[in-house]
Amino acid sequence: MHVLLRKLQSLHSLSDEEQIALISSISMTRFVERGHDIAADGSCPTHSTVILSGVACRYKMLKGGRRQILIFQFPGDVTDLYSYVLKKLDHGIGAVTRCEVAHIPHESVRRLCETYPNLAYTLWRDSLVDTAILNMNIVNAGRRSARERIGHLICEQYTRLKAVGLAEVKNSAKFYITQTDIADATGLSLVHVNKTLQTLKAQELIGRDPSLIEILNWDALKAMSGFDPGYLHFKDNIEDVDP
Repeated sequence: MHVLLRKLQSLHSLSDEEQIALISSISMTRFVERGHDIAADGSCPTHSTVILSGVACRYKMLKGGRRQILIFQFPGDVTDLYSYVLKKLDHGIGAVTRCEVAHIPHESVRRLCETYPNLAYTLWRDSLVDTAILNMNIVNAGRRSARERIGHLICEQYTRLKAVGLAEVKNSAKFYITQTDIADATGLSLVHVNKTLQTLKAQELIGRDPSLIEILNWDALKAMSGFDPGYLHFKDNIEDVDP
């Protein structure tokens, strides 16, 4: 199954006809290298972008070159579905790793939504889940400790990867996000991130390989970070399975 369908099917059921119509609407694919923009802040794209492989992020650059990562984007995510409605981006979308992306022209989005109301509902649900993740990020940055923020981030990324078949129960998942990326996403200094990760490793909550999401004690990590996967709104309880 196409990774876009795996993502959307984890949120709401689509008919075979809807699935075929959606995948047929993808107009092209391209590669974007790490550190390059998939869509620039202030741009007015005429298509929405699907991540096929790699990791991207929505971000905002501040004075002095400081970056705030708003949300990470994984395979199956539509990075800027809202650009069909809002037209102009108010933040950038960048490649955290080398990404393969696909385009869905906005004209195709319009036609799909008019023809298939259930598909339109699914895309709307997907966009609202992104908003729920952003809401949770505000909670994390405003009220949670460094240990809770990073633990919550790890739990969320693992759960989202599992939803599209990129993480398996009892197995580690590739973790391409660097400590600098974590710092930019959590509002912590790089030194603080490094010390906090070392603490989580010493407490045997996560493994020591920085290239993997290796959760050693799922229940303890969830409890410590206050992670409740309900805000991800999966239609099934795949996120509740102990990794």
